[in-house]
Amino acid sequence: MFIDALRYPFADRTRLDGTVKCLAALLFCGTLVRFAARLWPDWSLVGPLVVAVGPLFAWLGLLGGVLAGRGFPRVRRRATLRLAARVAGVAVVYLLPAVVTVVGAGYVVASGSVPNALGGVTLATLATAALLVTVACGYLFPAAAVVSVRDGLRAGLSRDALRGTASSTYFLAWVGATVLVVVAWSALAATATRSVAALLALSWCAYAHVAAAALLADGVDRTAYW
Repeated sequence: MFIDALRYPFADRTRLDGTVKCLAALLFCGTLVRFAARLWPDWSLVGPLVVAVGPLFAWLGLLGGVLAGRGFPRVRRRATLRLAARVAGVAVVYLLPAVVTVVGAGYVVASGSVPNALGGVTLATLATAALLVTVACGYLFPAAAVVSVRDGLRAGLSRDALRGTASSTYFLAWVGATVLVVVAWSALAATATRSVAALLALSWCAYAHVAAAALLADGVDRTAYW
């Protein structure tokens, strides 16, 4: 399962082309976001951010095709937009609680509203709570995303979509996919912009997300309950 997922992004010409399209979408989206950051705090930054939604949805649609087990779809198709919308919808529902928890914990610590005598205990409690919520949301999200791109957004948000999370195979697939994605984003964050290293890190990021999507799709299909 792991070897097949690692080979998936370049197993044949069609998959290689799809992986290159993912890289192009990420590069275009990142360039627009970086340009918008330069315009801050001027309201003109809204323009590049709105345009960046296009390549972002193209990337999500390509990954959605892999999660659905149907391979990379054509970018200029309504079905690709539908896949992207389903992935984005599930991401908002499952990942927003983690974002709110982390931001809330950071705000409480940074605001200094906690007495110094309780600072250490509060910091440990908030950090633990934020970590647990993030891991729980991150663990459930891929299973819901796979069901969503296959059976619709409503099915992805139902309780039945999470049955596969009790599978030992899904757990192993999730661990492998998480390692790929975390290493990819860590490498991207550690490189300087406008450098060869940044381009290599972005290429690895595109590859890692495609391989992770293939691994998760296979993990959901091979449900073997403990």
